[in-house]
Amino acid sequence: MQVESEFQNATLGQQTWRYHDSGQGRPVVLIHGFPDLPHSYATIARGLNEAGYRTILPYLRGYHPDTIVPGRPYDALSIAEDAIGLLDALGLSSAVLVGHDWGASVVWGAAAIAPERVEAIVPIAIPHPETLRPKNALEAVGALVLARHFVFFKMPWADAVTRRDDFAYIDTLYERWGPDWRGPERDAALERIKSAFRDPEVLKAAIDYYRAVSTRIDPRLLGQLRCRGLMVAGGKDFGGHIGPYKKSAGLFERGAELWVVPNGGHWPHREEEALFIDRVLTFLQEQP
Repeated sequence: MQVESEFQNATLGQQTWRYHDSGQGRPVVLIHGFPDLPHSYATIARGLNEAGYRTILPYLRGYHPDTIVPGRPYDALSIAEDAIGLLDALGLSSAVLVGHDWGASVVWGAAAIAPERVEAIVPIAIPHPETLRPKNALEAVGALVLARHFVFFKMPWADAVTRRDDFAYIDTLYERWGPDWRGPERDAALERIKSAFRDPEVLKAAIDYYRAVSTRIDPRLLGQLRCRGLMVAGGKDFGGHIGPYKKSAGLFERGAELWVVPNGGHWPHREEEALFIDRVLTFLQEQP
């Protein structure tokens, strides 16, 4: 497992990125989501390193005190720009981007705004945002039930309630989103994020991602994607509804694959790590 002392900082302009960098070869950036930290990619990164890839595991902006920029928003365009800024800060012309949850939102956006910088994307657990807009009242109600935490985190008291009883709400989300995921790796991930959220500024930043969500999608984030994609979904995540992923596949000019982990929840890449590593390596080896 990566320890914090193995992380380093890179700064460009006002923004600092904190990240773990290991291996040599074609760069693959692995971006975590909520509620999680980059350390959870440790086994996956090691598998990619052993296969000849360099891995870069950044903190999402705001999830480490060093990365907070007062006044910089967490809207979809800004967080997509964060990924491209990281490539600039590291002197990388391009990379493969892997992202889970909010990290998936980041890689969808980065592929749209800077197609020449993104070789391929692997979005995990979140389809393209364009496919998530409900078409009728029934779909809207269903979406609200499945994503009710979006409403919760927009409330002014969300920070205080999330901290209550040693972050019991985070325990609830892990149980709700990964009911079949058990073991020391899950427990370690849960404790890491609770430790991070004990810093009130970090917790506020993580919640501000939700407060910045808008029903209006910036047009720069829409349209055809020039890279190839491997979408990963848990068969039990969001009620097992994979329709949006199938629609997302149609947004790739060069085609995309969809891998559904049948018994997976919201962390399919962690619930089936060995299979995930194999699937990603096969996908990467098929890329030019």
